Amino acid sequence: MTASSPVEASMNPYRNGQSPGVALALLACLATAACQSAPSNFQGPNFSNETRALEKQLNAEATAFGAAQGATSLAASADPTGISSFVKAPVALAARNAMARSADARMDAQLARDEQELYRRYGMKPDGTPSGKKPAD
Repeated sequence: MTASSPVEASMNPYRNGQSPGVALALLACLATAACQSAPSNFQGPNFSNETRALEKQLNAEATAFGAAQGATSLAASADPTGISSFVKAPVALAARNAMARSADARMDAQLARDEQELYRRYGMKPDGTPSGKKPAD
């Protein structure tokens, strides 16, 4: 198929070869975003290595979820009617909220384990009062 005019040919990315460039640029952006990681918010002796590992895992899950949402948004943007965007938005929001609740619960449980270990290390009861035991070194 050929375009009927040069303007029509320049407006259709599938006819002038721009779509592979857009796909490569998107792939490069996703790869760059996946390679960057923020420093841990749980530094110091009060937090365990398990807490830092869980934080890293949750960050990786959030990055993957964001990439998946970006891909579905790109697919939805190809819909000329726009209906798929209206369907996708509440589903994506519900999925994001469910993932956030799950991540919060997992991190809260891990922080509670770290807190109990801290109490044991300093010879305290789970409520924070002295147990009378000698603190561990």
